[in-house]
Amino acid sequence: MDAQVPGTVHTDLMAPGIIPDPYYRMQENDVQWVDTCAWEYRKEFKLPAEWKNFRTVELIAKGLDTFTTMTLNNTVIAETDNMFIEHRIDIKEYLRKGKNTLSIVFHSPVERAKALESQYGRLFVDIEPWRAYARKAQYSFGWDWGPKLTTSGIWRSMYIEGRNDARLRDPFVKTISIDDDHAIVECTVAAEKERDKTYTINIIISGDERVIEQSHRFGNDEAVLRIDIPQPRLWWPNGWGEAYLYNAVFQLLDEEGAVMHTLETDFGIRTVRLLREKDEAGESFIFEINGRKIFSKGANWIPADNFITRIPDEKYERLLRLAADAHMNTIRVWGGGIYEQNIFYDLCDRLGLMVWQDFMFACGEYPEHPDFISGVETEAVQNIKRLRNHPSVVLWCGNNECEYLYCNKNPGCNPDDMKGAVLFRDVLKKVCEQTDDTRPYWRSSPFGTGHPNDVSNGNHHQWEVWSNWKDYRQYEHTRPRFVTEFGFQGPANRATFEEVTIEADRHIQSKVMEHHNKQVEGTERLYKFQSSHYKVPEDFQTFIYHGQLVQAEALKFAIENWRRSKFITAGAIYWQLNDCWPVSSWSVIDSSLRPKAAYYYSKRFFAPVLVSFYEAGEKIEVWVTNDTTVDIRGRIELTVRTFDGARQSTDMIDVVVPQNSSICVHTIQRTAYTKFGTDNSYIYAGLLIHDILVSENRCFFEEPKHLLLPPAKIDLKVHKTDAYSYTLRLRSKVFVKSVVVSVKGIDTDLSDNYFDLDPGKPREVHLTCNKKVRNLKQKISLFNVS
Repeated sequence: MDAQVPGTVHTDLMAPGIIPDPYYRMQENDVQWVDTCAWEYRKEFKLPAEWKNFRTVELIAKGLDTFTTMTLNNTVIAETDNMFIEHRIDIKEYLRKGKNTLSIVFHSPVERAKALESQYGRLFVDIEPWRAYARKAQYSFGWDWGPKLTTSGIWRSMYIEGRNDARLRDPFVKTISIDDDHAIVECTVAAEKERDKTYTINIIISGDERVIEQSHRFGNDEAVLRIDIPQPRLWWPNGWGEAYLYNAVFQLLDEEGAVMHTLETDFGIRTVRLLREKDEAGESFIFEINGRKIFSKGANWIPADNFITRIPDEKYERLLRLAADAHMNTIRVWGGGIYEQNIFYDLCDRLGLMVWQDFMFACGEYPEHPDFISGVETEAVQNIKRLRNHPSVVLWCGNNECEYLYCNKNPGCNPDDMKGAVLFRDVLKKVCEQTDDTRPYWRSSPFGTGHPNDVSNGNHHQWEVWSNWKDYRQYEHTRPRFVTEFGFQGPANRATFEEVTIEADRHIQSKVMEHHNKQVEGTERLYKFQSSHYKVPEDFQTFIYHGQLVQAEALKFAIENWRRSKFITAGAIYWQLNDCWPVSSWSVIDSSLRPKAAYYYSKRFFAPVLVSFYEAGEKIEVWVTNDTTVDIRGRIELTVRTFDGARQSTDMIDVVVPQNSSICVHTIQRTAYTKFGTDNSYIYAGLLIHDILVSENRCFFEEPKHLLLPPAKIDLKVHKTDAYSYTLRLRSKVFVKSVVVSVKGIDTDLSDNYFDLDPGKPREVHLTCNKKVRNLKQKISLFNVS
């Protein structure tokens, strides 16, 4: 049968209907035989006669997943065992005139991994223990948010390249120094050339309407030039300034000055340091970019589909733009997935999203035999060289949770006792130092002195909440130095579940819906935590709605808590931004790219300026967090009112908040607000700067399930701004909690959603859709907590 390249065995089998869509209902169970087989890919081709005159002819395979035997015209030319390595194979001697046949046999990743486990011994590994022996995306063996679809296939491009001339490789532009007027960058490039010949390297740097050109004669295998860039424009994270990019062109010239080969790369001028300094709370963990401390706000990234080759560029674009629009400045590429496609890092560069880049190891011990270590070194060198020109990448991290889980399962043990410790302590650290000394290397996530998950130093994963059944209000009892994982589950949107279920499935406790929650007792947790905060309904839609609100409130509570303690805590990266299939999970955007409630909450709690409440016994503190580079001066409107609109009091409080800080600006005594009942009133805080509302928040005295909310009567006006854009204006005489705007049968982009309506205060929402809609108002439905 025909095969797609790039592609996978599963998608090639799905195309003609040999196997069903494993995302639909429980059909994942019907395709578990696929990864137990070997699969052969075969290509017949003819090369033009002149190709025999090339000095070198190479087969370039950018990515083979994973265990393969490659033959050309019945001669074995390579065997591979690492999905993350690019292969260049000299094939000139094996080529024939006329027809040539290339065959790639993909051996069963499961059987091969099991065989390696039998040879070298069982390791302590979560999920499938043999997976640690397969250098492939670990989540493909199944995870607590994803299906078990262990793929094989040619997952990146593959082609034949013929050449006679010397060629360049591995261009690198790194920032050496920055001052007010100049930046010094060092440009390095390697060359594959004939021995004893001298060539010229020409480097052209363009940006800011300037072009700087410099040449260098060299006879070695590597050329190094330092270039002075006057009045440099710096690369800054999202919210801190422009994410400016320069362009560098490297040309290899022969003795007559003719261009033999050209490489091109974008780069940014910026410095990064990881500040680890002793203080009263332990030791800091702060990213410093261009000399400024940055509070990291963001989310973890997993592959956006189990079948990586069918993720279009548009999906990367939408997910990362949504992240930037929610004021995120950091994305962590999690170690159980892949070193992402180039488009991912290009977008992060342009959007100012700092990338915490894990190496691809997760949740277990790993082998230490020489062949495995050698393969890991090659994998690391290749991927570092591919990614090191991206200013967005700010840290290399050895793995995800390997030392953490080992020490949890073996109390009293040292992380160095773990199988695979040599990889993360020594091998990867050394490769980073030798290949890219412009960014810090960190051994694991989480990691620090003492227990790997200590809160006083290093970075932290907070899974006592949710996974260990603790409620989200426990977040306020921890002050980690930097949180790289924490989260709360919420169901995908109903429209997304409808794409993979039938009507009979649509109850949260149906077999199909439980199949679409991969955490052990995940559904039970959804019930437990929903019952703690909201009334638990019977109908499917309301359960999804309440479940998403619990997730959103949990993330809000945690983020506001840790932003108030800036820079004791210097980063809050929640689990997770996206999904790989339709599922109840920790994501804030589901697999069909529909945002959940928590996404819209993120736009508010990650905003550069945030007003928040902290309940400290009989006192309620009002805090303002300022992530901008200027001091802010404004007023806070502080109002206590009932849900039907009656006011007890309104105060206007002048505030001054220094740049890049978080301070308590006002304290309220609970006893001062006893006129109204706790179940029918709330405190409103709105921060105004130059009379413009920049942040607002509300403090409730009871859980939503106990609030006496009046029936909602929302006045909705719709104004068309162009063919695909509208402004919605909502107003209510009474308080309305968590209003959801949706348009029947149409996916839309909304500037805001899942918001509270205060009595008498209008709220505007901007709506765009991808097609013209007649009578939009008639298609809009409003949902709210009642």
